Amino acid sequence: MKRLLLLHISQYGGHKKASENLEEAFRFREPSLDIKNINGFGYVTPRLERCIDFFYMLTIKHAPFIWGSLYDRKTVVKAASPLQNIVNIFAIPKIYKLLNDYQPGAILATQAFPCRIAGDIKKKYKLDIPLIAVVTDYYPHRFWIHPQISIYTVACQEAKQILVKEGVPQEKIKVAGIPISYQFSQNHPREAIAAEFGFAFDTKTIMIMGGGLGIGPIKQIIKLMEELPRQLQLIVVCGRNKKLYEWVSRKKFRKKIFAYGYVDFINKLMDFSDILITKGGGLTISEALTKGIGTLVVNPIPGQEDRNVRYLENRQAIIRITNLIQIPVTVNMLLNNPRQLSVLKESAKQTALSDAALHIADVTLNQKKL
Repeated sequence: MKRLLLLHISQYGGHKKASENLEEAFRFREPSLDIKNINGFGYVTPRLERCIDFFYMLTIKHAPFIWGSLYDRKTVVKAASPLQNIVNIFAIPKIYKLLNDYQPGAILATQAFPCRIAGDIKKKYKLDIPLIAVVTDYYPHRFWIHPQISIYTVACQEAKQILVKEGVPQEKIKVAGIPISYQFSQNHPREAIAAEFGFAFDTKTIMIMGGGLGIGPIKQIIKLMEELPRQLQLIVVCGRNKKLYEWVSRKKFRKKIFAYGYVDFINKLMDFSDILITKGGGLTISEALTKGIGTLVVNPIPGQEDRNVRYLENRQAIIRITNLIQIPVTVNMLLNNPRQLSVLKESAKQTALSDAALHIADVTLNQKKL
């Protein structure tokens, strides 16, 4: 039986979701495929992973400028090599045993760290196995680059050019997009969605979310939308942020607000919404682009999110919000100018690569080893 190993990091967030979307695509393309989808850090050393997750969340919540100053610097990448070597002491024996026992036909990684571990294992043990690096942001950072990677899949042509400048051979790079679920390619009638969720069909709808973790100034955004003197209903997706969900659920608002936690029907909520207000994660924005929703991105995290937003802002596919006070003004402007909102939505659709997960599955299944 054909076997496939997927590697991501963290129990939450975009890297895991991208890996799940790839698994979904592979099962659609090749139902008989045996797939292991593994949290690389959690598999090797759960305690270290919890520490990394804690400090990452602490940094991006309270001192994002620190993350931005470190992100993708050549000196930082070079300085991280000793850390990688230390992690490899624990990681390589465990991952190599997994590879030896499971014998996958290919390895895919949706985050650079487990991808590099797999690359180091290939080099150390001289393994002939395709390793596919699935870059889940619009700009790849230098930590992705490893000579043992067989194929890079990237979000756009500009990302390919960045890797080429860093010395990656062009023939190794496939422009495929960011792997969202292929469910986002399916459209649902607004009437059916309104009936299913109890939404008011004729009321303008604003969707607010902060990715799978539900982070960002969501409370402040809700309060600002409450003050907007027009009839609106709000869909607030809190992700795994239980405190935020409880706050939204308990508090009384003047406008009708529908609160959700971590759900698997984001595609339907986007189909119904007129405008999305969100953070700058590559996966969420790619989902929104595919749905052709007018998207406002608020205070992207310096580093990968800021680069995502810069690229899409240049394509006029989203609107960047740098000050929260701009949000009600921009929402009002778009709702008062349907043509301008329509142009924004059309730019989003033209930028989207909605079949990325299936494309990546096809690229992988065409590898000789698998």
